[in-house]
Amino acid sequence: MNDRHRVARDTTVETCQALLGIEPLLVPLDADLREVVRLAARQSATRLIGVVSPDGRLQGVIPLIRVAESIIARVEPETLMLDVEDAASATEFGHRMDDRVASDIMLPPAAVVGSDTVGDAFRVIHRRRIAGVYIVDDDQRPTGYLDLLELALVYVEALGDASMTAPDATAPGDSASRTKTDGQAR
Repeated sequence: MNDRHRVARDTTVETCQALLGIEPLLVPLDADLREVVRLAARQSATRLIGVVSPDGRLQGVIPLIRVAESIIARVEPETLMLDVEDAASATEFGHRMDDRVASDIMLPPAAVVGSDTVGDAFRVIHRRRIAGVYIVDDDQRPTGYLDLLELALVYVEALGDASMTAPDATAPGDSASRTKTDGQAR
């Protein structure tokens, strides 16, 4: 592993979060989902909503898709009924109709501490299939938000410009690489 890759892997999330300056979007457990959508619209760069207890500790997270699905299910349920294929998905759909507050739809917390590396953060994001992660202090209070795009920027810098080009001279989208089935160039 070269030094650039090692630096990227070992960069702390505290350092990385400043790249895009995306602020945390925190809501209380009892936040009405309609208000959550309004807050998310005003702060659209934050794609993972943090749900906090009255004392400010991270209790869970809500990907934007979950809050949108819950709102849409109440207004236009037939849109989401297309995904109902079995008893489990029917039960989940039924719950979406009843969702009213943040705690109804939140997932378990997704968090790292400031001294964790971007590699640690990426593993959490990748494992959970979410768009970001919250940075928390020792008391589990959010101190920042780290978006997947910020992590990708750190790794892009580690790769450098030369690493992003194809090994051969003809890129897949070039006209020289496209041929008709009879072998003639387009």
